[in-house]
Amino acid sequence: MQAKTRAFIGTLYMAPLDGDKNRTAGFMRVGNCYPFTMQVETEQKVNTSRMRESAGQNLDVRNILSAISGSLILRQWLAKTLAWALSGEEVEMTGEGGTVAVASGTTLTAPAAGEWEPLGQANVSAVVIQEDTDIDPVTYVEGTDYEVNAALGLWTIIEGGAIAAESSVRYGYTYAAEAGYKVEIGTKTMIRVAILIDGEDEFTGEAISAEFDSVVLASGTEINLISEPDTEYEEMEFTTTFETLPGNSSPGRIKGIV
Repeated sequence: MQAKTRAFIGTLYMAPLDGDKNRTAGFMRVGNCYPFTMQVETEQKVNTSRMRESAGQNLDVRNILSAISGSLILRQWLAKTLAWALSGEEVEMTGEGGTVAVASGTTLTAPAAGEWEPLGQANVSAVVIQEDTDIDPVTYVEGTDYEVNAALGLWTIIEGGAIAAESSVRYGYTYAAEAGYKVEIGTKTMIRVAILIDGEDEFTGEAISAEFDSVVLASGTEINLISEPDTEYEEMEFTTTFETLPGNSSPGRIKGIV
């Protein structure tokens, strides 16, 4: 058989498995993933003679499969894959938006200048801070009397402004509905998935596919939440261990090699 130069490209699909290795959701396309490698490791068992006449001679040798392992690098972030890299879970955020009206009894204690305190919600807009009185309350001026971090829902007074630290103020704002996902960190140490690959030989265009029934992912990737200057992207690297399902003789199949 003639040897060929090989280089493969492919699209990776993953589906989560439970502790019994049953699929708990559909397959998702995980974006750019390369390289994806695997290695079959065998161990030799040698029966060595201890008879005086043949001591030290190898009587027979057999190979035992010891591990099927590998690695993969994901080069596009998704909520689920980031959660896997952090041994956690992604949780969809579904909180509704609303408004907090300025009213008697809706008060905050002003922090010291430079100290930030929560307003009560994140992703706020139309923030109003007023003097805590029912008679002609003063409406304070953002940027002059106080500052707001709208994304985090924090506020602080500005030194020299009209709001005194430790004074009581009334407040109001509008807050946006939640969208996207949050990642709960370190809540799921066992990440087990089924993997499908739709690929081809980059040189010949021959279709190559692969399927792996149960793969355990582990990651010690350092995730940079604030990146270095000039960083183009962050990679997520996983080690992989391939498992054979009960009743099967193999953990997976690669199809299309000619």
